[in-house]
Amino acid sequence: MKISLISVFSDLQSFGLRTLSALLKQKEHDVDLIFLPKDPHEKYAEKTMNDIVNLTKGYDLVGITLMSNYFDHAVQITQKLKENYEFPILWGGIHPTIKPEECLDYADMVCIGEGEQAMSELTDKMQNKQYYYDIKGMGFNNKGKVIINANQELPGTKKSEFAHLDQIPFQDHDYRSHFILDGENVVRMNTELFKDRWDYIYMTLPTRGCPFACTFCINNLYLDMYPHQKPIRKRSVDNVIMELQQAKDKIPFIRYIKFDDDAFFIMSLDEISDFSKKYKEHIRMPLIITGATASTLSKEKLVLLVDAGLIEIRMGIQTAGTITKKLYKRPHTNQQIENAVRMINEYKDKLRAKYDIILDNPWETDQDQIETLMFLSKLPVPYWLTLFSLNFFPGTDIYRKAKKEGFIKDDMNDIYRKRMHGCKKTYLNSLFFLLRDYAFIEIGISKKIMFLLTHKKIKQLHLHWSLFAIIKMLYPFFKMRQLVRRKGLRIFYHVPKIILSKLGWLSNASNRIGSATGKTSKIHNAHLASSQDFKFTKR
Repeated sequence: MKISLISVFSDLQSFGLRTLSALLKQKEHDVDLIFLPKDPHEKYAEKTMNDIVNLTKGYDLVGITLMSNYFDHAVQITQKLKENYEFPILWGGIHPTIKPEECLDYADMVCIGEGEQAMSELTDKMQNKQYYYDIKGMGFNNKGKVIINANQELPGTKKSEFAHLDQIPFQDHDYRSHFILDGENVVRMNTELFKDRWDYIYMTLPTRGCPFACTFCINNLYLDMYPHQKPIRKRSVDNVIMELQQAKDKIPFIRYIKFDDDAFFIMSLDEISDFSKKYKEHIRMPLIITGATASTLSKEKLVLLVDAGLIEIRMGIQTAGTITKKLYKRPHTNQQIENAVRMINEYKDKLRAKYDIILDNPWETDQDQIETLMFLSKLPVPYWLTLFSLNFFPGTDIYRKAKKEGFIKDDMNDIYRKRMHGCKKTYLNSLFFLLRDYAFIEIGISKKIMFLLTHKKIKQLHLHWSLFAIIKMLYPFFKMRQLVRRKGLRIFYHVPKIILSKLGWLSNASNRIGSATGKTSKIHNAHLASSQDFKFTKR
């Protein structure tokens, strides 16, 4: 069979699509990968659409992977192909898993959940011209009749065709069968294009699943979908090392390895010890790990991984607010998070820290946001904050709550077309961005200053924006200096005292702050991280 798999995501990683491609090639199908990275809020040009039509001529099946944010792109491609061809079009990924019926208004079939077994069965039956509308883990639009079948067993579970994740082939990185959007043209991938458009990071998943059920995350739907199957499935250490060795051989210009799963640190100390030893011996490349959690991170694991080459770690904080934490069903206490951050900070000369925060929660009070700001202010620097605007993704608990309470009028405009990082321009949101910048250059914003910036009396006197402007104005100076001397920071110590004394409540405020911290707040200073080693896109 001739199969084309299309990614509409903004990067070239697409772990799921590359894994399916490798699996189908192993079954001797002719598979092309088409990467169409573009801002999801912009339409593809007509030239791009015509190129896709030409590339898929004579194919037996076209698959498109998408998240909710890329719904418009999937619709545009599907409609264009249907104008020209009669081959079936399949959608897969998170959004078809969440809303298969909606997707079947456009696609002929959808893959629900992790698709290795379903795609294996589908292509076998299509090739042998057998009836395939009964395949588990799939949905179909059969001449207007919508069929949603029972869920497929998860890969890595006993009843699955792939009872162990090690049975699944490694990702397809054979760029000779890849195409990519270049301007408005879809062209065949070559070495130079691959190197130019790649971000020098090889991404993979040592584990699948997540043990937590945060209300804003689609994982709580997965836990409902597969109640009797273990949520965490792990590959063997040797299998992961073998994949990374292969990646080094096939993609000689990669510089970093990234584990982008949610549960890497749930691995036992023995497993991480084994991995660290073999990684250091065979791979010897800088390592990035996302999905760290305060409850699974330990000093023993961190020591081993830093020694093996860990240079960056990402952990979700999301909120420190008491009310919001309950709303999100976050399983980690603020004390656990602080302990984890301080543990990470012990390796600040070797390890870059990134923490996720969610803004624009309609149920979150100003006090809850201030609680988070004050919490972040006491964390040791440096660190980087990734700031998200809360999106009510379908299938999540928080989506159902927002729908019930009228915060969602139209899924298309209120969710699918919303920008994930398009945070509202409120005063408190601005403080998060300001804190992010100062924490990044190893200065931070002390609790005293944050106390002033968020205090209701300062706001009543209309001084809050002025204070904000002063601190923001000083930021470029500190950023450019790279090495900041302590005397250059004296203003940060004296300004709060001057303002508080003028207002007549210096002593009370100082007592409150002192009793909360147990000591005088410090503003940290150190050298600015090298732009070559630590690049971020700033808003």
